Amino acid sequence: MEDYIKSKLDNFYQIIEYHEGILGINDTLSNNEYLNIKDKIFNVINLFSVMDDQFETKLMKKFLNDTVCLIEHFYNIDIKYNIEKIYNDYEKKEQIDFLSFEKLFKKVLKEEKLRAVKIMNTKLYYLDLYIWHEAMRSQILTKFIKNFTTSSIFGTKEFLRHTTKSFNSICDYKINATCKPLEVKYSKAEIGELKSLEPKEEIECDEIVQKLVDSKENIRFFKNMRDEDIKHIVKDVKFIRYNPHEIIINLLEEGDEIFFLLEGSCRASIGANIVGQIDKNQIFGEFAPITKEKRSATVRANTKVKVISFKLAFELYEEDPYVFTQLYKNVIAELVQKINAKNLNKL
Repeated sequence: MEDYIKSKLDNFYQIIEYHEGILGINDTLSNNEYLNIKDKIFNVINLFSVMDDQFETKLMKKFLNDTVCLIEHFYNIDIKYNIEKIYNDYEKKEQIDFLSFEKLFKKVLKEEKLRAVKIMNTKLYYLDLYIWHEAMRSQILTKFIKNFTTSSIFGTKEFLRHTTKSFNSICDYKINATCKPLEVKYSKAEIGELKSLEPKEEIECDEIVQKLVDSKENIRFFKNMRDEDIKHIVKDVKFIRYNPHEIIINLLEEGDEIFFLLEGSCRASIGANIVGQIDKNQIFGEFAPITKEKRSATVRANTKVKVISFKLAFELYEEDPYVFTQLYKNVIAELVQKINAKNLNKL
């Protein structure tokens, strides 16, 4: 019966199915998270396009047009269905009374509308990722963003939170779609490019612990510690990939993860100032979990990076104090080394 009702929603159900098939639904996004700022996202596209005529790629134009088309269709759709006529056309209406049918019809319609909202939210999310990914490839826009905001920004929501100026008056405009909801087609390569914009992928597996142990010569925390001891005190070990410019650590946030950089490079910043470079086989974020202080800098990926994140099982201290004593000695030695390095740089 639900299939029959869906077939009577004009082509609304077909359109929803089609657009969900492009990028799916990101259930981690809150309701209307990107729909609420859709006009701001469109304004940013216009602003960046005016500043750099190489900004809008062919795929971005297609994806923007397609996304706007879906949004326009959703908000303009006629939902005043003649439920009584649809019920009378139902061949098996003897199996259900009209009031029950009407209740089911409204339930199905509501569910499809909610699914449409999630799909639009997801497409706007990917569009926003695409905008800022391309912006970071432009020297013009990178310089503008740095001067226009109080810190490094890599998303429209962050841009709106951090900017001290109003940009609506210089880029406010309305985008009108030039296609139909089922008209735009994507190649596998285009879908792959859009999905590759996802900030990170987390993979948890037992082998990562061994990878961390194998790298202990590059982790001063673990100097003179046995493999078994390292395995004993680390927990929640994960292998994580980050895309260029993605935030790994936020300034002043609380966190108990420690990171070891396997591949790529990162930068540490306070506001708009770069305060450090992190390269392959370096550890970072180690002091906040031990001192219980908030993070002292923001860390972003410069390139595509791979890290191992892990936590220390401080709850095991009374069980094995010797291991933690060695760990704390290493932490103090590293802290002294970093302080000395900073003092030398000031000379």
